[in-house]
Amino acid sequence: MAKKKVIVIDDVELNRVILGEAFKNDFEVLEAENGSVGLKKIKENQNDIAAVFLDIIMPEMDGFGVLQELNIYSLIQKIPVFLITTDATSGVIERAYDYGAVDVIPKPFNTMIIKRRVQNMIEFFEAKRQSDSDIVQIDQMLQMQREDLNNAVGSLIGHICEVIESRSKEESRHAYRTREITRALCAEFALEHPEYGLKDHIIESIANASVIHDIGKIFVSDKILTKPQKLDSEEMEIIRAAPSYGAKLLNSVQGIPEPFATFSKEIARSHMERFDGKGYPDGLKENQIPLSAQIVGLAEAYDVLVSKRVYKKAYSHDEAVKMILNGDCGAFNPDLVRAFEKAAPKLEKIASEKQQ
Repeated sequence: MAKKKVIVIDDVELNRVILGEAFKNDFEVLEAENGSVGLKKIKENQNDIAAVFLDIIMPEMDGFGVLQELNIYSLIQKIPVFLITTDATSGVIERAYDYGAVDVIPKPFNTMIIKRRVQNMIEFFEAKRQSDSDIVQIDQMLQMQREDLNNAVGSLIGHICEVIESRSKEESRHAYRTREITRALCAEFALEHPEYGLKDHIIESIANASVIHDIGKIFVSDKILTKPQKLDSEEMEIIRAAPSYGAKLLNSVQGIPEPFATFSKEIARSHMERFDGKGYPDGLKENQIPLSAQIVGLAEAYDVLVSKRVYKKAYSHDEAVKMILNGDCGAFNPDLVRAFEKAAPKLEKIASEKQQ
């Protein structure tokens, strides 16, 4: 196994020789006569360097300049840096610690004391590095498990939604097209509005949760779902209550992972709300409506327009876009509508893909 490395950055050759002799049995010793050369060697060997010995006063780039660069490249947290100086005053020491140095070693050197202090700090950094690596691996494993669980739950509930669609004689795979439209719409909205924090994993969770938007239709009779004529007021009340029943059903299910659980409940209950407060079941308005539900509400409205239903013909993509922009399908968040308009070519492709 190759030795770890230490680097001595000092313009005085004698100091480099003394420290090199002290550590050569346990480490491969690198040397640099100024800060610029030393920084270059640190970057080239950053994964193998166990410690840096850094003089303050040097030509081209002094020790504090090197420390500043190590902070910029986030290396100061990974590699212990020992400042070596004849000026071990309180001001110098305080400034060194502010820049991230782990210790200040005064000249002339006592190599026995230096070796003990340095070895302890190297072991500490190695343990920390291993701990950080373990945490990253555990987090990656948990993320994979969360994604697998999200996909499994989404797939299961998606099949339930397909059953609902078959009952209402709607075009097949509406739930899955809504998911793809939601994903594309989320991505465009995230580009336009980074302040909402729609990172990739959040977008994926919202898209997966969107497949259950109509789960409340389980509680609606086939007679209403398949009626080609306009629904009467009593039938409309049943339709308007369906989202709240769907959310109640999801609330009773234990063990749904986050954030899928929260998004699925928000979407199931509120995807039929409208920005002007004229939606249902709660009459929410503007940003009282969860963002996930706003996005899915618009995604579903588009897919419904371009799909044939028992009560309507399928509109063309251009007609559907025009109807949404004109407010014919209810009011949506203006920022979201602008993202919808920019994403329209992608949505047309999704809508036109042959159903599987």
